[in-house]
Amino acid sequence: MATRARVDAVIPVAPQPQPKAPDFDFAHDVHDRGLDAIRQLAGLAPLHAWKGKNIAAQVARIEDVNPSMLRRYAYWKRAMPALHRAYGGYCAYLARYIEPVETPTTDHFIALRNTMDPALAYTWSNYRLAHAFVNSVKSAIPDVLDPFEIDHGWFAIDFGTFKTIPGPGAPPRHREAIVHSIATLKLDGRALAVTRRRAAERYWRAPRGCPPLPFWALETDEPFLASELRRQGRLNPEDI
Repeated sequence: MATRARVDAVIPVAPQPQPKAPDFDFAHDVHDRGLDAIRQLAGLAPLHAWKGKNIAAQVARIEDVNPSMLRRYAYWKRAMPALHRAYGGYCAYLARYIEPVETPTTDHFIALRNTMDPALAYTWSNYRLAHAFVNSVKSAIPDVLDPFEIDHGWFAIDFGTFKTIPGPGAPPRHREAIVHSIATLKLDGRALAVTRRRAAERYWRAPRGCPPLPFWALETDEPFLASELRRQGRLNPEDI
């Protein structure tokens, strides 16, 4: 999904295929390099030849390789431009575009501290494109809903507060997890509410002498906000 796709909710996010050369050779530059780093940290020989010094053994078993060791070999950072392209630049949790200068980050959905399998550090399917704000609050907190496994309508915006709330399509059996995810990721926090309110007010009420923010601009940069404006009948007359 290198080009922009329409986004109808905070999530779901459709998993994108692992990038390959010539766009970006994820298997070579991240996955294989990372697995060989894990092997060397555990005192095993690498399966491939790499330039530079070998990695000194730190533990006796692969299972004992810990997150602090992996972070010294953060090869997942090499994949950031490809991850940004693959997901159209949209944060998996906020459904808003992340400009490259806004520090898009790689969220390991299964956090390194929460797994006994260090290979997940270098596994494409474990990556979610995330705004740095979200990634910093999510950290290793478990039980956050996976954007890959959520359906439309599970989340909504309260236009009285601009906070995220459970949506009209939230299944009762998942409601507790939805509420937990909103609170954990601070989707009901002031910072996100202020950002949304400013965007909506620029669309509703332009400064004197200026045209309003075009709705297509909201759909491009704030697709969740735009979809909620449409669903809740809050569009300007010319956009209905």
